[in-house]
Amino acid sequence: MVKAPFFTSVITLILCISLISCEAGTLGINALKYVPRQVTEGNDNYGNFYFCVPTKLTEKTSILVLAHGTPKDLTPEENAKFYVESWKDFAEEHDYILIAPAFNQENFSSLYGDQAMSGYRGLFGREIGADEWVLRLVDVFKKNTGILSEQFSLYGHSAGGQFVGRFLVTHPEVVKSAVITSAATYPQPNIEVKWPFGMGELHTDIEWNIDTINHVDIVPEKEKWLDALKIPLTVIVGMNDTGELPQELIPGQKGRNRYMISRNWIRDMETFAEINGVENNFKLEFIPGIGHSMSGLMLIVRKQYLRNEDVTT
Repeated sequence: MVKAPFFTSVITLILCISLISCEAGTLGINALKYVPRQVTEGNDNYGNFYFCVPTKLTEKTSILVLAHGTPKDLTPEENAKFYVESWKDFAEEHDYILIAPAFNQENFSSLYGDQAMSGYRGLFGREIGADEWVLRLVDVFKKNTGILSEQFSLYGHSAGGQFVGRFLVTHPEVVKSAVITSAATYPQPNIEVKWPFGMGELHTDIEWNIDTINHVDIVPEKEKWLDALKIPLTVIVGMNDTGELPQELIPGQKGRNRYMISRNWIRDMETFAEINGVENNFKLEFIPGIGHSMSGLMLIVRKQYLRNEDVTT
């Protein structure tokens, strides 16, 4: 049990967070120096990340991981920082520690057209899996802030939404709730579709560059998909997000745009839950007048997290 003074003293909080530098010796993460409520950059062997810690930590404080998309006009670092800046006031008011990893091109293949199986979208990484990197960062914050809950929340937009969908069916035991906006692909409950686009086995070499070729043998677990269905997940898509997507980018998906693909995935997951006799906490919201816009959907996403808190507490 964390002692009460920890939650009431900002000075104690700062001292506590500074202990991350001790953990950094084994994790390769530099000392995290910051001012509460300010967006701060952290550095790891695998890339940079941005975070924000609320002014006070309480028994209700939890972690929210923000998975960015890939707009052409921003670097992954700029995008991750923008996400934290956009969410910091909400996090302060509702007791969230924000963590936004910057999935850089070198280690996580952030751009379309790469040879690395869509990179972080599929949880892949050149030196560490994108999912394992997130778990690593979350573990540091949990150990050094006194967060007792093993679970944390996730939000991902576009490519980040693809990451979140696959994280859910790979690590459902650590996810408290999640929201996905405007994703192009989802992990289909179909063994005929190979991972990362479905539940089928994947045995292949992934070429990151001429110097790095990783062999992967992935055998998805059906039970993970079933456990994921119990997590409060909301998929949100703008009704104007109807641009046709290249077929080579959406293998195994039902539909040619984000609107149709999300609708059909939710329906298939509902059927999958019913056939297997498990509860289903997945739902879908279409928002009129909005296209492929994280900013345009942000207020709706925040309201959904407050509803999720009511469900999970």
